[in-house]
Amino acid sequence: MKANISRWIILLLALVCAVQAASAFEVIKGEITPGSASLEPGQEVTARYLISYKMATTGQKYMDDETFEFRTALQKPAWDFKIRREGHPDIVIPTRGGAYQTLLEFEIGYDGDVQLDVQLRGTVPKASSEEIEVVKIEHLRDKSVEDDYRMTRKVVSAEQVGTSLSVQQQNLKNLKADIDKKAADGVDVSEVQAKYDDASRALTSAASAAPSKAAEHIATATKSMDEAKALLDKAWTEKEVADTGAAIESLDGNINYFVENRSMGGDPRVVSIVTKRESAVQFYSQAKDGLNAKNYPLARSKADEGLKKANEALHDAEALRDEIGEGFSLGSLLPIVGIGVVIILVIVGVVIYRKRTRWDELG
Repeated sequence: MKANISRWIILLLALVCAVQAASAFEVIKGEITPGSASLEPGQEVTARYLISYKMATTGQKYMDDETFEFRTALQKPAWDFKIRREGHPDIVIPTRGGAYQTLLEFEIGYDGDVQLDVQLRGTVPKASSEEIEVVKIEHLRDKSVEDDYRMTRKVVSAEQVGTSLSVQQQNLKNLKADIDKKAADGVDVSEVQAKYDDASRALTSAASAAPSKAAEHIATATKSMDEAKALLDKAWTEKEVADTGAAIESLDGNINYFVENRSMGGDPRVVSIVTKRESAVQFYSQAKDGLNAKNYPLARSKADEGLKKANEALHDAEALRDEIGEGFSLGSLLPIVGIGVVIILVIVGVVIYRKRTRWDELG
């Protein structure tokens, strides 16, 4: 008994899934003219949608419980519908006007592979918001939405574009000032400059373009400036971390001098310098970790702390060198001493040779 109930439940679920799959629709093609990402108030718009669909009930099972509903925010809309069936002539539905349209099941409920060709013409309202719904398509069954499709576009006016252009032009100037400042500080800004140039060209194009096209150029410029800022942040951080590394390297040279050349490894003053060096290295390591993790503010903070410690140790090292003087280092004189010894040996050899030669002559 339980097995029979389970089979009935599975069968019912399968039927539900089959009905849902059968009643689905898909927009296989959606086009809009003009093709720009933004529209302008008063602009003429043409849109076309090719919809593949299957009704849940057709033919003898026809129930008149399914509809397709269409809606647009365009003004003075005109709708053209064609029903396309494989192996049959197109069924043309006369042009309809109005923002809302409904196609009933008895109009479009056909067996087999069926497509609905929808063409819409209209005008963007002059008093538009920032976004307009070009079309919304809903497939309803028993007054419940089974599937839906929506296409929107941004709407920009000349005034909006002018304001946005002014803001981004000022942002570009601010970016240039920041680039120049970082370049003067020794930061490599070559990649940043390339993005800046892209943004500058885009804003120049926007200044002479129609509102919808200008909006695209402004969006391109904004994206390039955002990328430039990110690259500048990275390059600045790399410079800060590298400066800390260079200071530690210079400090290591001083410590090596005290330990190797002056045998002062146990001197408390040298020990203090080494301790500060270890602290600087710890900050430097944290700075590199921050850089690798792209946490640039943290990396710069740690690099700054490391540089301060390294410079403090360098100051102590320079003061200690001044205090003890350079001292005498035989190691640096060894090459000169060696050459001198060779010359003396040569002279002595020549003198001895001459004396022996003279003795031989006197016999």
